[in-house]
Amino acid sequence: MLPLLLLTLLLAAPGLNGDLIWFDELTSISHAGGVNGGFSPQEIADSVQTHSPKHTPLFFEILALWAALMGWHQVVLRALPLFWGLLALAWIYRLGADFICARAGLYACLLLALNAFWLDYFHEIRMYTLQFMLLSALAWHYLTITRRDVVARPRHWAGLIGCAALSLYAQPFSIFFLLALGLWHLRWLRRPQLFWRVGLAMLVAALLYLPWLPVTLHGLTAKFDTAADAMPLAQALSVFLRLLGNGQPWLLLVPFACLLIVMRASYRRRLLPFLFLAGGSLLILLVANEWVGLIPLRRSRYFFLTWGMLALALGGGLAGIKWRWLAPLFLVVYAAAGFGFRHVDDYLAHQGTVYAVHLYPPLETIAQALRGHTQAQDFVVGFTDANFVNRASKQGKSTADYYFETLLGIDGTLIPSAWTADQLAARLGERLANNPYLLLMHDPKAPPASLVPTWEGINRDYMPCDIVLDQPRLFVQRHVDKRLSCQRAYQPVHYDNGIHIVDKFGEYDKAAQTVRLITGWEVASRAQPRQYNVSLQILTADHRNVAQTDRHLHDNILKWYAAELPTDHLPPGDYRAVVIVYDRNSKSKVTGVDLTSGEMGAILPILHFTVER
Repeated sequence: MLPLLLLTLLLAAPGLNGDLIWFDELTSISHAGGVNGGFSPQEIADSVQTHSPKHTPLFFEILALWAALMGWHQVVLRALPLFWGLLALAWIYRLGADFICARAGLYACLLLALNAFWLDYFHEIRMYTLQFMLLSALAWHYLTITRRDVVARPRHWAGLIGCAALSLYAQPFSIFFLLALGLWHLRWLRRPQLFWRVGLAMLVAALLYLPWLPVTLHGLTAKFDTAADAMPLAQALSVFLRLLGNGQPWLLLVPFACLLIVMRASYRRRLLPFLFLAGGSLLILLVANEWVGLIPLRRSRYFFLTWGMLALALGGGLAGIKWRWLAPLFLVVYAAAGFGFRHVDDYLAHQGTVYAVHLYPPLETIAQALRGHTQAQDFVVGFTDANFVNRASKQGKSTADYYFETLLGIDGTLIPSAWTADQLAARLGERLANNPYLLLMHDPKAPPASLVPTWEGINRDYMPCDIVLDQPRLFVQRHVDKRLSCQRAYQPVHYDNGIHIVDKFGEYDKAAQTVRLITGWEVASRAQPRQYNVSLQILTADHRNVAQTDRHLHDNILKWYAAELPTDHLPPGDYRAVVIVYDRNSKSKVTGVDLTSGEMGAILPILHFTVER
């Protein structure tokens, strides 16, 4: 098994950094707090309950703990499901060795380790390898407890209860496996005292899941989104066999034929539990799919809950035949089929929106190249062939946000490469969102069609400054708002409650008779935007308020807020444009200090200007 686990690691590890984060992985990161600065356990549970009630919180809670130790980079996040996948193989081998034979366990693990579709989920930041591991451990604990020649110890009972409850908290579709296990228990266990003790243990597991059950039921009703495109029975069976057969369902004839041969011998008693659990869970899953529609093609991964037991049954068939050379030959052909299957045109259709990743810019490479070359308030502007990279996930953040904000520590946006000049004229301002410091980047060897109109649009309000990077496949130049200068230093304000103005500046337009004020904001906690307001005012020399605009801090201000105050009604004289932060409820002002001037107070200036006759 050690060489097999190392082989699996060798096959799966390149995927840790082989492609970009796709939308479902972004959902996992979002629930764990990776795009919002980290969540507490309760905040994680609240996020799942609010945005993904069909899921359960266990995976996201563990992911957050892991990220707190190791960081939020995609490689270390993907290492966690890889670890669980290896543990799942270890449990499968243990099941085979303890209840069939060591060779059966080895062949079952090889069937799984060489399966292209299953191997892909070793580096997906999703819960399926965790679920697989827990269900495999659950089967081992159950069969160990009910085995006649074994005296069950407390750790076996704890394992049975824990794995049953945790498998539901990992993925609620584990219920189909648990129902199949319950049917086996009803049909085959003939020891009354043990029968009721196991039943009581499973009841305890059900009670442990009871607090989350209302959320699951809500998710399966109010937010049920798979019925419309769920696969009919014939297609579901075809997809199941195709995926299990590495794209060649006919290959499965070999292990199934071996299984039929050995089932006619006394060997069948060892295989029967695994064949029953695999067939029972698959049957219940297919019936549920026909009834309410659970499995669209893009979510073919739901079949995984049946694969562990089926692999053991097929591995037992391969191990039980007389022709020892057949199993290695079959596994070689099976592995070759899997390599080819991964390259067929419709392979990615089984995995959802992962296909869009291939149209994204090389965000991981870009983040690595920019690291150490950016300033805190820079805003990256790049280009993409797929606007899906900007689609907001469960916490309002996109894949682009993950690479720019979580990994690089700055904000950014990606402009669709195919946007026309008219589209850019209508939408570019919204995309730039008043950010005064831009990093415009593109691939010099493959400039996007929208590069020139984007550059022209930016240069109407910004001026080009220093070149940040000039590489063969990445050119990055800093642009700064024309009202500023390329060498200008930030002018921050720090408030006592932890709210910061990272920079501020203003401009008095005599012709338009307006004052334009721009402030950039950061908060110390997610509660503060709903607790505090910001007021921008124009004061006379004797401190009278002659113009004002107030906004909630959470209302389209973070991160850059641009406001215009009219001056056409003001008589000639000297004026100050000031900023005030105050509590929404008590109206009390917050004291701050201007780090540039050293001035301290609750009313701090942004701009001094004079209205002339």
